[in-house]
Amino acid sequence: MRLSHLIALSATLGTLALALPAHAADAQGFIEHEHQRLDQLLHQPASASRDAEVNAALDRFVDYDNLVQRSFGEPCHPSIPSCEDLWGRWDEGQKKQLHDLLKQVIETSYRRNLTKTLDYDVSYKGSRDAGGDTRVLTEAKSKSNPRDTPVRVDYVVKQEGNSYRVIDIITEGSSFSKNLYVQFRKLDDYDKIVGKLREKIAKKD
Repeated sequence: MRLSHLIALSATLGTLALALPAHAADAQGFIEHEHQRLDQLLHQPASASRDAEVNAALDRFVDYDNLVQRSFGEPCHPSIPSCEDLWGRWDEGQKKQLHDLLKQVIETSYRRNLTKTLDYDVSYKGSRDAGGDTRVLTEAKSKSNPRDTPVRVDYVVKQEGNSYRVIDIITEGSSFSKNLYVQFRKLDDYDKIVGKLREKIAKKD
């Protein structure tokens, strides 16, 4: 699966579907609020300043440090047998380069998919515990093609004090960080991983 397809679909917002416990409702409210902010930005005319605002909004939405490290097996996904901590192999300079490159991939792909799915309705299907974090369940349905099968997109959200940030995205049951980890472990080489990330950043479609 291509990296861009691992980024979750997002769109205009639906309404709160279920009454939830306080901590879950707050996590879901965070997802709704940040999506609304991004949706408003992306309805503005395209410009460098708008893209900068989108990236700033994504910085508030996604915990890139956590997501990048999870994508390199720190911590390892519990469903992966014989998982290795790839992140621990590299020095600080290498880690910074990988972090910066993967962050660009996430920003570019997420922004592109947000733009493509502005005509989608998102409904919220509740939330559940995810190993001490909260998994917010959503479903995206096309307005223009209502017969299309809805897309299930879940967000694993970590609480940080009184705020929340996304640490993983699960599309149709497929974890973003897990899929990246599998790809990186197959490459099994720092330079190959860097080259793959650079190739993805340079790609326009």
